[in-house]
Amino acid sequence: MDNVEYDQFVDQYGWAFGTAALVVYVAVAVIFFIAYIRIIQKAGYSGWWILVGLVPILNVVMFLVFAFSRWPVLRERDALRSGGAYSR
Repeated sequence: MDNVEYDQFVDQYGWAFGTAALVVYVAVAVIFFIAYIRIIQKAGYSGWWILVGLVPILNVVMFLVFAFSRWPVLRERDALRSGGAYSR
């Protein structure tokens, strides 16, 4: 692969492959962020909590709090099943 044709190919089209990879990466990241926001909203929390997931160490704490706390949507469901009023 040390021939002149390969080097010319890399010089001429290398930026295109890098740009295409960057576009694909950004598209996948946006799709995942939207999915994470939807999941957090369905659990009863604000979608803005996704920003905490971008902070190192704090994202682990957020994960543990969400995993072991009682979700607002479950509290609302239990209140409605018992016939009581749900207060936020």
